Amino acid sequence: MTDRDSPKIVVEGLCKSFDGELILDGVDLSIADGESLVLLGESGSGKTLTLKCIMGLVHPDRGAIRIDGKDTVGLRGKDRDQLLNRCGMLFQQSALFDSLPVWHNVAFRQLQRKEMNLQQAHDMSVQCLGSVGLAPAVADLLPSELSGGMQKRVGLARAIASQPEIILLDEPTAGLDPIMSNVIASLIVRNVRELGATALSITSDINTAIKIADQIVLLHEGKVAWSGTPDEIADTHNPIVERFIHKWKMERAA
Repeated sequence: MTDRDSPKIVVEGLCKSFDGELILDGVDLSIADGESLVLLGESGSGKTLTLKCIMGLVHPDRGAIRIDGKDTVGLRGKDRDQLLNRCGMLFQQSALFDSLPVWHNVAFRQLQRKEMNLQQAHDMSVQCLGSVGLAPAVADLLPSELSGGMQKRVGLARAIASQPEIILLDEPTAGLDPIMSNVIASLIVRNVRELGATALSITSDINTAIKIADQIVLLHEGKVAWSGTPDEIADTHNPIVERFIHKWKMERAA
């Protein structure tokens, strides 16, 4: 259960332009502590930029971003590092280091900070890999020896390794077939719930959104076009939602 009176992340009036072109036009969203929110939208809708603003990678022109009630816009140095330390990130292309074995990828943050010795890091990695359905033997392989679906699982294992309060997922099922997409989505749901984390995902895949979200926010041309639960999106008569779903189905059928 989530406490919707105590939001973990609040975004208000988020605006950002590049070269005079308005990309984000007053985005508002609120994620309760322990809730999973999915930003859904086509390429260019502003969902990735919203995520980058929340992470502090891009400074918005206007608007507020608060985490646990604290304004995070403009954080620098140690303050920004402390914020990122509370987050786990699953990147779209998994972003694994090709020259490092899987276990070192999973424990990369802990090793960089010298929080563990090599044996402790290996043991922790094996445990995290088990949480995403990978056998201990996978720990000693190189990323190049893994399938795309296995690489996504390793990326998820790394995201949960620090037991973060907040998990950010960038197109978590991109490039995967429907069966593997469902597997990854199920693993996300299970691990986020077990951690009790707050999750923010971005995707253009409506099946993934429905599977992992408590709340869906559809972005269109830099604005929130619709928000609601996964059950509600199938029954809405919002024309922007209907066009998005129709286009997504056509692309899947092609």
